[in-house]
Amino acid sequence: MVVAADKRRTPYCLPMRKKGRWKFSDAAGITGKTHMLPLIEILRPRQWLKNGLVLVGLLFALPDANQTIDIRDSVLKCLVAFGLFCVVSSVIYIINDLHDADEDREHPQKKTRPVAAGRMSARAAATEGFVLLALSALTTPIVGKHFTFCIAVYFTMQIIYTFALKRVVLVDVFVIAAGFVLRVFAGTVAAWVRASPWLLLCTFAVALFIALCKRYDERVSLGDEAVKHRKVLAQYDPRFLSHIITATAALTIICYAIYTLSPQTVAKFGHDRLVATVPFVVFGIYRYAYLVFSAGQGGRPERIVTTDIPTIANFLLYVAACVAVLAL
Repeated sequence: MVVAADKRRTPYCLPMRKKGRWKFSDAAGITGKTHMLPLIEILRPRQWLKNGLVLVGLLFALPDANQTIDIRDSVLKCLVAFGLFCVVSSVIYIINDLHDADEDREHPQKKTRPVAAGRMSARAAATEGFVLLALSALTTPIVGKHFTFCIAVYFTMQIIYTFALKRVVLVDVFVIAAGFVLRVFAGTVAAWVRASPWLLLCTFAVALFIALCKRYDERVSLGDEAVKHRKVLAQYDPRFLSHIITATAALTIICYAIYTLSPQTVAKFGHDRLVATVPFVVFGIYRYAYLVFSAGQGGRPERIVTTDIPTIANFLLYVAACVAVLAL
């Protein structure tokens, strides 16, 4: 039986940028329907693991002198803060997917993203992002005005990054690292505790390390095609990246070691035994570097921390060591 051409199923429309505006093409016979799977995929739920840093403040932040903290209220607000960061970061991912659709189609992995692959229309993605942003704006004041300010700064910074700063060498990775620091700081604000400066510096160093490793993986794995995916990669030489990755790894370890022995940390926990967790941090940094330089797995950090058995085991041992130290 012959099927008429106009009866065949056609893909969703692909968004096209023209003179700074989004244009939705109907040339492919758009029906306007979007399945549930792309709606979930575009949120990148695997990336929500990063927002777990919002909860770090509950364990490692320093309470102010003579400050009484309602633990139950702090935990509840930190959980709400975690959820809000997941929602806001997903909105950023949607904006990023819309803005970078053309470049993503040149990437061997990112070309399967819903908008880039044409499995979701740009109009549907934009609508989903707007709804999520509105919901987060209504919910954020529950945590407090200081947290609202933090998440507003995070959102603004990520928007500027998407449209401008991601094309500036070194500034791009520093902005990424700053986003992680904001997560930790916002968590301490939500919990009404004071963040240790060394904790924030440790967060910045490890985030910068991971961001640089990702740039190295992209530059090496994509080769000459790297520029098509991310223009700033043309300015990153692999040898230069390997040198500053080594320096940043050392910075991370030193900062964490100093944090465990700082007077504020000793005063908070009543002892200096947190230094016993330093070997786990050293192993984690070395293992990650091994996977980047020897196994070529630095392009997707979230996959490493969720699938690499030695990394998972090391993290669980680190948590167990922290609990044991605090229990003592």
